[in-house]
Amino acid sequence: AAAASPRPPSRAPPSAECPFSPSINSDAQRRRPRSAAELSAGDAQRRAAVHEARRCEAEAEAAAELTFAPRINAVEGVSSRLKVATEPDSYLERVRQHMALRDHVAACMREAEAENQMRECTFTPRTREPPAYIVRMARSMAVARASRPAAPPARPGWR
Repeated sequence: AAAASPRPPSRAPPSAECPFSPSINSDAQRRRPRSAAELSAGDAQRRAAVHEARRCEAEAEAAAELTFAPRINAVEGVSSRLKVATEPDSYLERVRQHMALRDHVAACMREAEAENQMRECTFTPRTREPPAYIVRMARSMAVARASRPAAPPARPGWR
């Protein structure tokens, strides 16, 4: 930044239409000129970095105020239900067994509910055996139908 040459002075004097004339201090004159990309994206990145640094500082200050440290007691006879730390290889198999058991229990519950609903259905029709001659006629018709050759398939009407 120190090797950059100072900016040339503005070419046109202030006119009546545009009375504004910026005053550039000596520090700004020594800086190198920045491109449009540096002015837009560079400033945004610098702002984001400053914001992130301030956020981290605020989190660190908040964490410094927290003095509580929990004391964890080991209790004999009590273990993790999932047992992921002690038996990690069998976890998926245990999950499958649990799901199968749950499905079985649900099926039993559905069956019991269906049985309970069917208990309310008490209607049973009274039927009688058909007379012997009707049974003989039905049997002889079945035999005749079985001995008759099958009818050829009907030809389509469009041919």
